[in-house]
Amino acid sequence: MNTYTRFILSLLFAAGSFLAGNADAAVYSHTMRETVVTATLSETEIGNIPAAIEVIPGRDITDMGSETLHQVLTEAQSVNLEPVSGRMSIARLRGLSSSNTLVLVDGMRLPSGFQDKVDLGEIPAGWIDRIEIVRGPASALYGSDAIGGVINVITRKPTEEPDAWFNAGYGANTDGEADEISFDAGLSGSEGSLGYVITGSFLDKGRVDYDLTDAFTDSDDKDLKAGAAGLTWKLGDASELAFGVTYADVEREGLRFKSNKENVWVNGSERYTGRIEFRSDLGRSSSILLRAYRSVYDWGVTLTPLVGGSPEEHYVDQTTDQYEARWSGQLLGNHKVTAGVEYRTEDREEDGLGSEVDNLGIFLQDEVSFTDRFNAILGLRFDDHSSFGSVYSPRVSVAYWLYDTFRIRGSYGEGFRAPSVFELYTGSVYTKRRVLLPNPDLKPETSQTWEVGADFENDRFAFSVTAFRNDIEDMIAEVFTGEYYQFSKKISTPVNEARNIDEAMTRGIELSARASLGSGFSISDELTLLESENKTTGEELPYVPDVSNVLKLAYRDPVNGFSGNVRFVTVGSQFVDTDSDVEVEAYTLVNLSLSKSLTSYADLYAGVDNIFDERVEDGYGNVYGPGATGTFIYGGIGLHL
Repeated sequence: MNTYTRFILSLLFAAGSFLAGNADAAVYSHTMRETVVTATLSETEIGNIPAAIEVIPGRDITDMGSETLHQVLTEAQSVNLEPVSGRMSIARLRGLSSSNTLVLVDGMRLPSGFQDKVDLGEIPAGWIDRIEIVRGPASALYGSDAIGGVINVITRKPTEEPDAWFNAGYGANTDGEADEISFDAGLSGSEGSLGYVITGSFLDKGRVDYDLTDAFTDSDDKDLKAGAAGLTWKLGDASELAFGVTYADVEREGLRFKSNKENVWVNGSERYTGRIEFRSDLGRSSSILLRAYRSVYDWGVTLTPLVGGSPEEHYVDQTTDQYEARWSGQLLGNHKVTAGVEYRTEDREEDGLGSEVDNLGIFLQDEVSFTDRFNAILGLRFDDHSSFGSVYSPRVSVAYWLYDTFRIRGSYGEGFRAPSVFELYTGSVYTKRRVLLPNPDLKPETSQTWEVGADFENDRFAFSVTAFRNDIEDMIAEVFTGEYYQFSKKISTPVNEARNIDEAMTRGIELSARASLGSGFSISDELTLLESENKTTGEELPYVPDVSNVLKLAYRDPVNGFSGNVRFVTVGSQFVDTDSDVEVEAYTLVNLSLSKSLTSYADLYAGVDNIFDERVEDGYGNVYGPGATGTFIYGGIGLHL
């Protein structure tokens, strides 16, 4: 790790020195002047937000050839993907668990499914206009589950002018497996006071099975059918009524060896969200938002023995309803105040066991500018949970611009996470990976996070550094308790229990840089160094890589319509077992993508993921990516009006 780190730092320093006298204007993924909504719940320039923020625009998602949110986030800073049973892929921010990483679509929570997880592979890239990632505690705005940060998927919105698009692609690995057919289409525009957008996505991906003797497919057959639609109605010059719906249906099929038998494993899930919201400007300096939404998730799995025996079936149904009201306005000249109230209910049924929880949240935030160079964000949220009572979540963030191009920032925040129904009551006794016992005596997690950083940006070069530390009390984790033996002790399965860890810690340093090299070339790098500790045992926490890095060299020629990039994606070594005995080695994937405009209405694209055929163990979350499928070659055509 030390050698690699020195190399990256030297590379960034050399790029910065080079730019002192030679550069064209760079085109960055985002700038300090770009506005985001996730960090403050209102459109605010990144330069006015004292936080670590990454924006992934739709153009970058297209350049990566990504089909799902899972693939996009493999190259996001401080995001590590972890697999769980059921071939799901889940996100972890800054070394904290997926339960501490809040995933939103247009600011709305997604109900969880199997093992109380949100599967990133079920969210199609065709929905996405951009992704906003806010690293660091966000419980002062979002309440439970946002200790590590927030990943907010912003879907496509109605356009002023008519717009239509169609993309078709095909790919396969070099062994002829993982063959993939994909389609994505959409239509957007406005007619008078009405705006509309509709998108549809389809993905059919084949399985990979390197070892035909183990009755276990390395990657399963997968079908994804999804769609989204939105409608806006302008009520005069200052108000708007909006409706939206998203739907995704995923089917997977593969082989599993369980209960001393070979089984056909069939998994299906449906995700639906419907919303209605009203926005209105109350004069020049304030606005309100009223929103209600329902999100439903149904998940099921069937294991059917190939020879003899009865099928084994399991299911999860969860429904989330949320109602919220929010006001934002300018007070006393230099205070931008946001206040809101939310009420949420969650109904869950898993294999016949039902439960219901509700939560009332009230929050207040003040974005205050003391001078032109010194600003702060002060936030406080109160939550009343039906099972665990009341909790306050404060946050204080400040930033000071030493020069027009350089600022320093710091923040302190507290957060909490209530135990889930899965951890409290249901557990999981039917997975191949391990048995997890529930624990009705669990206490909520609480956290304290410190963060300091600095940002520099001019027309040719941008650099950012952030140091952070998360201290977690009563962290909910799986604790190894023994082995469960079957069939005369020939087969054993680890038995874990959900328990509170008195104290745990993660800390790290994030470095990022972007630069123009001239003549259409640019370079960027995002490096994260991580440490973690279970302070009860003194051991490292599982699924916390010591280093992660994405180095990207890109070329763009807008005159001839050609662009391309090569990306080096590195994840360091990490433990992947609850008792920290199993450590997997670091890996680097090298990905290449190219595109060429044929006309103003048509583009060709092609790429190779995992050029050097790196075989990644399933501990890295690449359950449907190149780490599991080997070298993957793809291409396609995009049409747009």
